[in-house]
Amino acid sequence: MTARVLVVDDILSNVKLLEAKLAAEYFEVSTAFSGLEALAKIEEHHPDIVLLDVMMPGMDGFEVCKRIKQNPKTAHLPVVMVTALDQPADRVAGLESGADDFLTKPVDDAALFARVRSLVRLKMMTDELRMREETGQSMGLLDPAQTLVDGSPTGRILVIEDRPESVAWFKAALTPQNEVVAVDSFEEALVCVRGNDPDLIVVSLGLRSFDGLRLCSQLRSLPEGRNVPILVLVSEGDRRKLTQALEMGVNDYLTRPVDRNELVARIRTQLRKKRYSDHLRQNMQLSIEMAITDQLTGLHNRRYMARHLDTLIANAEKS
Repeated sequence: MTARVLVVDDILSNVKLLEAKLAAEYFEVSTAFSGLEALAKIEEHHPDIVLLDVMMPGMDGFEVCKRIKQNPKTAHLPVVMVTALDQPADRVAGLESGADDFLTKPVDDAALFARVRSLVRLKMMTDELRMREETGQSMGLLDPAQTLVDGSPTGRILVIEDRPESVAWFKAALTPQNEVVAVDSFEEALVCVRGNDPDLIVVSLGLRSFDGLRLCSQLRSLPEGRNVPILVLVSEGDRRKLTQALEMGVNDYLTRPVDRNELVARIRTQLRKKRYSDHLRQNMQLSIEMAITDQLTGLHNRRYMARHLDTLIANAEKS
C-alpha cells in the first residue's frame, strides 16, 4: 500500500533518514522542519499520516498535535509522535495531546512500517465513513457514522496468554473500560472467537504450551476471526516471529516488557479500526437492501422483481 506521509523534525538528518526509509517502501513523503510549517503543509498537501518529532524549538510536537486534533478538518488525521523521550510521563503527555501512536528514536524499521500501515488503513476507513456520512446527510438519511465522534472506543478483548502474572497485568490495564476475557489454551481460544464475538485479540508469541503463530493462522482462517484485529506480544529481538506474524495478517505488535501507555494507544487504534470496518460492512448491506426494497412498504421493488422474474421465466422454459 502507499500513502502520503508528512515527516516533521527540526533536524535535517532525522528527516532525511525517515524520508529514505519511507520512499523505499513507495510512500509519498513530504517534509517540514517546524511546527508552523507542519500545519501549513497539512493544509496544503492533505497527508494521510504525520510523523511528528516532539522536541522542536518554538512550537513543540505536543502543541502541534493539539492543534491538529482540535481542528475539525484534521481531527481524524493520524499523528505518530517520534521522540527520544521514553519516560511514561512523556507518553502520557503525547496521549493527552491526541497522539495516535509513538515511535522511539532510533526508529526500528519493522515498528515504523507496521505503525504507518496500520494507521493509514484506519485513515482510509475514516475517510470512507466521512464520505458516506456526507452522502447520507445530503439524502436526508440518518448519520451512519455516529461513532466517529467517540474518541475512546471500548470493546471485548480476548487475551491469549498462559502466564498468570501477565494476564493479571493486562486485566488491570484494560478494565473497566473494556471487557477482557483471558484463555490459555488453543481450543479455548477458538471457542471464544466463535462464540464471544471479540473486537480485538491479543496473542502472546511466547506461549509455553502451543505455538502462538499457528493460532494466529487458525484464527485468520475462521469466518468469525477473519475481520478481527490481532495484536501479538513478542520478545525483544525476536525478529523472525514478528516478520512471520505480520506476513500472515497480524495487525500490530507490542514488545515485552509492555508499556501501559503504549498498550492503551495500540488498543485504541485497533478498536477504532474494527468499529469503522464494522460500520462500512453494515452500510454496504444497508445500501444493498435500499437498492432492492421499497422504503415505504418494506417490500421488494421493481428492480428486484424484474431480475428474479427473468430467472423464473428461464427456469420455466427449460422445464
